[in-house]
Amino acid sequence: MTGQICHEISLMATGDRQALQRLYKLTSERVFAILMRILRDRSDAEDALQNVYIKAWRGAPSFDVTRNGEAWLATIARNVAIDSLRQSRKRLDENGELDMVADPARSTSTIHQIRADLRSCLATLDQAHATAVLQVYLYGLSYQDVADTLGTPLNTVRTWLRRSLLKLRECLESADDL
Repeated sequence: MTGQICHEISLMATGDRQALQRLYKLTSERVFAILMRILRDRSDAEDALQNVYIKAWRGAPSFDVTRNGEAWLATIARNVAIDSLRQSRKRLDENGELDMVADPARSTSTIHQIRADLRSCLATLDQAHATAVLQVYLYGLSYQDVADTLGTPLNTVRTWLRRSLLKLRECLESADDL
């Protein structure tokens, strides 16, 4: 089947839209499974699925036929899913989802200050590290899910999280001192 996938990608490179349809039929179930595992939301995965095939169509002319076509599509899917999660992170700040982090028993001004401090401290982290922290501690993803999403070894993600939490604690403690 890998040979057939490569063949369809090669035909797509020439502008053959039927090849895109055939490629979709051959691979969409597996690509969708990858997206669901990373995004964990059917609607987001469906949107991402469309983007995967748009990127595949656009990228087909640069596809190296000696490569594994299925792996190429899986890489596109992973990258699209990561981009989607990054967009979610941006929306996180815009939609105020960090609001659920603060203790509701505190005063409103204290809650607003905690949220502001947390946003500020998260901004000091590397993008991938901040994403990992939010995915694990806000969205409840497992370390393995985050490793898969970011395409990073599991132990590296564990190290990132440990160091990021230490850095966040230090940052939040210095914010308390002000």
